[in-house]
Amino acid sequence: MNFTKGDTVIIPVPFTDNLGHKLHPAVVISNDLVHKAGDVMIVQITSKLKSDKLHITLTDDDVSEKLPVKSYIRVHEIFVLKQSLIKGKVSGLKKHKYSELAKRIHKIIEI
Repeated sequence: MNFTKGDTVIIPVPFTDNLGHKLHPAVVISNDLVHKAGDVMIVQITSKLKSDKLHITLTDDDVSEKLPVKSYIRVHEIFVLKQSLIKGKVSGLKKHKYSELAKRIHKIIEI
């Protein structure tokens, strides 16, 4: 399966006891250089709003396919995982929303 920046995918997230997992949406933020290595960088999406200002709200206008519930990108929850763990692509961020995400990530990692 090929992925591009902005794709919304489903990934397994392990339980804290490591005895199972639940499926979660995430946004791909890596480019082809990372993908050629068999990996993918993602940012987690959640339906739980936290008051820490580390999220971006997603609306149906921000994605190519409608979301089943109100969702938020957790801009600091960045992971690398093997592409083979991705269960499938479900949507994608529109360019304006991906640009907002990239700017927010840059803001939290800049010097």
